[in-house]
Amino acid sequence: MLIEYYNAARNSAAVVRQTWMGLLKLTGPDRQSWLQGMVTNEVEKLAPGQGCYAGHLNPQGKLVAQMIVLVMPEETWLLVERTATAKLAAVFDKLIVMEDVQLHDASEEYAVLAVLGPRAGAVVEAWSGQPFPESPLYNSRFVPQGCVLSSDLGYELIVPHETASSVLKSIVAAGAMEIDEESWNVVRAEAGLPRYGVDIDETTTLPELGPRGISYDKGCYIGQEVVARIKYIGHVNRRFVGFTCDGTDVPEVRCAVELQGKDVGYVTTAIRSLGLGKPIALGFVNRVAGEPGTAVVLRGKGGAIIGRVVSLPFLAIRSAD
Repeated sequence: MLIEYYNAARNSAAVVRQTWMGLLKLTGPDRQSWLQGMVTNEVEKLAPGQGCYAGHLNPQGKLVAQMIVLVMPEETWLLVERTATAKLAAVFDKLIVMEDVQLHDASEEYAVLAVLGPRAGAVVEAWSGQPFPESPLYNSRFVPQGCVLSSDLGYELIVPHETASSVLKSIVAAGAMEIDEESWNVVRAEAGLPRYGVDIDETTTLPELGPRGISYDKGCYIGQEVVARIKYIGHVNRRFVGFTCDGTDVPEVRCAVELQGKDVGYVTTAIRSLGLGKPIALGFVNRVAGEPGTAVVLRGKGGAIIGRVVSLPFLAIRSAD
């Protein structure tokens, strides 16, 4: 990873083509009411231009996919990691029975570009020629070049595949530096954002990640009984947390997390944080080890690293002055 890429993403503006993201489209008059019973968050009350983070669970409450739901005037879009897109599409297709809903995998028709950093808004404004005042997370709007949504790290642009290269060049001309996936991954890890197929999968329950994406006031959805039971118990058995590490060695992915000689979890992502000047990691620990400040040992084949459990995020994207 080039230091220039990281500095652009952290202190200015950067753009990356998110080849790991896919797009599902729902059409039909019943699409939003049907989706309400499929995902963990409230979507039926969303107006066009609004969106939310949500998960689709199996009947055992395990995470089939995480997604960003975007409500459009005539469609509902689901931004989903490609590692889960085909699986989610197949599951949804079986769950559409009598409802007037059509599902289309548009992943090969669109590209997703992320514009991140404290100057991301200024760059998107210069590129689109339109003002972009601060808006709620996951709100979206169309511009002539495509769809722009407010995202966790800045903005995401959903554009036709055939125009993606020219759009990327225009974003660079507007003041962003093009970066690679490795640099983006450092920033998203510092922000504590889990990636499906890397940090989370069908062994994960959404409450293990925290309250994000869960509505406890909506009606029934698949897996709701498990989520409600966890809330009733008052705790999860394990938590998704961050680790800061002593020394300069980066932990091994999937290495064990130990507390007082006992295995209490494992690492899912490990990087060298340029912002903190030390190695950091993401992973799961049981609730005994989940309190911030808990001293742990990250033990892999190459040896042991002393670490400490910390709250997420490690770092947030700073706003422009």
